[in-house]
Amino acid sequence: MNILLNFIYMANITLESISKLLKLEFEPIKKILEEHTKILAQHTRTLDIHTKALDTLLTKKKIKDEETVISAERFDRLEHWAFQVGKKLGIKLEL
Repeated sequence: MNILLNFIYMANITLESISKLLKLEFEPIKKILEEHTKILAQHTRTLDIHTKALDTLLTKKKIKDEETVISAERFDRLEHWAFQVGKKLGIKLEL
């Protein structure tokens, strides 16, 4: 704030002095923005890592679900086959 007061009392106000004043006044904001930029970059990297991990988990779950469906269908075919064999052999099977 002292810089601002000095600026007000200066007899010779020029574009150069205004520029210097603005640079000094905005320096703290610039530092805060730089810090926030770093934090945002870290959060973006973390989000990317989590997104990839989630995609991997969802892919594995999809594969597992498909394998479960295939196994269930195979088991149903085996049950049906066993029932047909039992019927031809005269063995009553209860499914």
